[in-house]
Amino acid sequence: MPLPANLLAETPQPVIPNPLTYGDSLSLNVSLLSALGLCNRDKSDLRRLGEQKYNLHLNNNIH
Repeated sequence: MPLPANLLAETPQPVIPNPLTYGDSLSLNVSLLSALGLCNRDKSDLRRLGEQKYNLHLNNNIH
């Protein structure tokens, strides 16, 4: 079973403004936390798919 393409796609890396003002750094922090959230969601989805694949494998071996 192939993995969904959205789980294999790279998470966009926020651009760091130059010069970086205090206000820019606050916006950058929000962007970085958002990117981290996307990565964590993808990992969670991958774990769930792995568990489903494992359970399917177990069920196929029982019958």
